[in-house]
Amino acid sequence: MPLDERKKKILEAIINEYILTVEPIGSRTIAKKYDLGISPATIRNEMADLEEMGYIEQPYTSAGRIPSDKGYRYYVNNIIENYLSETYLKDIELFDQMLVEIDDIVKKFAKFLSDRTKHTIVVKMPKIDENKIKRVQIIPVDSKKIVLLIITESGIIKNYLINLSMEIDCNNMEFLNNLLNDKLAGKNERDMDNNLKNEIKSWSRNAEFLIDEITNGIIKSLGQIEDIELYIEGSSNILNFPEYRDMIKAKNFFELLGNRDIMNTVLEPEQDILDVTIGSENKFDNMKDLSIIKATYLINEEIAGSLGIIGPTRMNYFKLLNEINVIAKELSYVLSNIYRNTER
Repeated sequence: MPLDERKKKILEAIINEYILTVEPIGSRTIAKKYDLGISPATIRNEMADLEEMGYIEQPYTSAGRIPSDKGYRYYVNNIIENYLSETYLKDIELFDQMLVEIDDIVKKFAKFLSDRTKHTIVVKMPKIDENKIKRVQIIPVDSKKIVLLIITESGIIKNYLINLSMEIDCNNMEFLNNLLNDKLAGKNERDMDNNLKNEIKSWSRNAEFLIDEITNGIIKSLGQIEDIELYIEGSSNILNFPEYRDMIKAKNFFELLGNRDIMNTVLEPEQDILDVTIGSENKFDNMKDLSIIKATYLINEEIAGSLGIIGPTRMNYFKLLNEINVIAKELSYVLSNIYRNTER
């Protein structure tokens, strides 16, 4: 049965109060703090109906009421309607160098989101797509040092400083860059074998030592990408919530964050830009008293990864949906802009 406007307002008031106080809410509190134009007795009757319908529950006899998972779900689906349209780019110290690594940018946005929300942020890093190389660039630093810039087809940017065993002739850099891009485009770590090295060397007899050191650098750089599939920022923020000052609950939360299989599953990017999973809706038993708000971020309109805010079911859904929605859009904009610049 759909809720009428009065029941909607009472449910919203109960949820807002419980988010702030972590205490069961009574009809007198609603009557005093919210100008609904009805008496406490009427509010009591409406609350009884909401309880019977499963939107609120009584934690113990003679207590007020608290929202149920069903109540939170209704709130998220029907009460929250508008998201912030402002941008945060002015508040984020952005990178303006081409040598930036995309995972560093994602981490920076995650920290920004954690600092703003005071919640734990979990991040699914950009998809690897087997780390296929899109472009390679050698940038001389001095006669015995180069920066190797690697851009993958999935938008990952890695840079790797190589200290060379011999001096290089900077006049050969353009030729070497063109040669490496011709031979390495579309290749992944598994393709970097001796046959490929020898083929490249056959085109550049004067730089055999450099080819060895560059290909070894590429292998190392591509291998490092897989180590950062999942990133967590602000894990200790959970201790700010009174219910997680219980050491057993806190321990279970940190063990959950350490379970990479579960975290990767719940963070798997979806087509929907925003997604909320509340308490008992989680398929994992150790997440039944938690909610996760997830937002997908994109690179050039393609799904790259996801951001997640994880916390108690009494989280401030309206505020947090606003925050993560804006951050995901800003992150998508920044990553897409960097990726387009690498194509020039």
